[in-house]
Amino acid sequence: MRSAPKNYILQKLFLILICFIICIIYLTLPEKTPTLHLEETPVRAVRGVIVTLIRSSSRSIFFTINMIHSITQFYPNNGTFLYPLIIFHEENLTPVMRQQILSCVLKSNGTINISFALVNFSTSVSPNTGSRSEKSMGYRLMCRFWTYDVFYHPAIVQGKYEYLMRMDDDSYFSDRIKKDPFLYMDSRKLDYMYRSTYKESAYPLYSILKPILKKKYVHITCVYNNFFMIRLKWYYESPRVQNFVNELIKDNLILREYIGDGCIHGAMLRVDRRHVREEHVRDIPYGHNYHIMPPGYHQWKFKEVNDFHEVMHKSCEQLTILKGTQGKVTSIKMS
Repeated sequence: MRSAPKNYILQKLFLILICFIICIIYLTLPEKTPTLHLEETPVRAVRGVIVTLIRSSSRSIFFTINMIHSITQFYPNNGTFLYPLIIFHEENLTPVMRQQILSCVLKSNGTINISFALVNFSTSVSPNTGSRSEKSMGYRLMCRFWTYDVFYHPAIVQGKYEYLMRMDDDSYFSDRIKKDPFLYMDSRKLDYMYRSTYKESAYPLYSILKPILKKKYVHITCVYNNFFMIRLKWYYESPRVQNFVNELIKDNLILREYIGDGCIHGAMLRVDRRHVREEHVRDIPYGHNYHIMPPGYHQWKFKEVNDFHEVMHKSCEQLTILKGTQGKVTSIKMS
């Protein structure tokens, strides 16, 4: 038998060597693990809704437009906004005001679904003698709205939503949100999420809480309630929360005595403390008027910047926020 030519053997050895080197390179390369972004790859569809309550004034309209711009600019949405926005209002909101909001917002983002829902703030109830006179009946009705009315409004009940987020007209996100808060709540099975807290006297509240909590002395940390997120099923089905809220609503106690809705929400968490899953989040860049909450900040900071209000009439063309730890007035042109 003839032996193979020398060149042929060398070629075979060379090919084997090349294959060996390729295998070594492939095996030693770091494995590329796909990054899971909660906002990009939701485990399931979440039925969330963003709600706000506005006044029928030019100032409120300007702020509302600015607030919605901050949502479309900074909320993680992949270019298509998934969650509807419901604007609650009284009957004196005119068609011109509605159109002003829609035209200014939709020209920069046509994917957000905005609807308007009427609320009835008429009442014959009068405040009790000695109740805090500086808190008008309109303000007390607003507190009742965020405690009770909003959760039973047909726009919410018929929408069959799972989660609700509150944004005030003068609230705003001040930078990009890294994770979709609705998906975050759902993934962690949270019932309630809030951004900050505050303290306020709430003596009428304590008379209700003492027998419920079976304590002689009660202290409540109030939720900074211009932003909160809630799992609606928890609100509707927690017997402790329902019992507490009904005590406030019956006989119009919540109107006769001033009880801030932030303290009421703090009390809701307290009465259900053994069952509720709550979280104080710190990574949502949020502001409410002059109160700023940069990422990582546990509590709010007050930064009064006159320029912030002075440019708000330009909200149709630009988003204006107080940015960073110094509350720098920053305007972003909306296309």
